[in-house]
Formats: sequence, structure tokens, C-alpha cells
Amino acid sequence: MTTCAYRVARAATWLKAAFAVAVGMNLAEAVWDPDGSAWRAARTAAGVIFTITFVAYVLLRVLQWHGARTERP
Repeated sequence: MTTCAYRVARAATWLKAAFAVAVGMNLAEAVWDPDGSAWRAARTAAGVIFTITFVAYVLLRVLQWHGARTERP
């Protein structure tokens, strides 16, 4: 596995974890209506983390795709 492929795989793992946390928080909010500044801060943090991991994953995939295209003869 190349370094780029390893980074993409690691970013995918982080994205899966962030997605699981976001889904878990949505399920918790559907069953139990939490309120307050702590919950709002946790939701904001989960949203920011998910966005960062998603952007990193997409960026690494694009770089991997671009690198594969430029290495062709």
C-alpha cells in the first residue's frame, strides 16, 4: 500500500468514526430531547469534526486520483 493509499484509508476510518458519532447523536436527539449549552456545544463539535474529516477524505481521494492520472505514460 502506498503512502497516499494509507492516508486515504486512515481518513476513511476517521470519517466512519465521525459519521457514527453524528448518527448516534441524532438518534439520541430523536429518542430523548436533550437541551442546554453542553448539548449544543457537543452537536457543534461533532458537526465540525465531521466536516473536517469529510473534506480531508475528499481532498486525499482527489490527490490520489490526480497522482494516478499523472503517472500514466
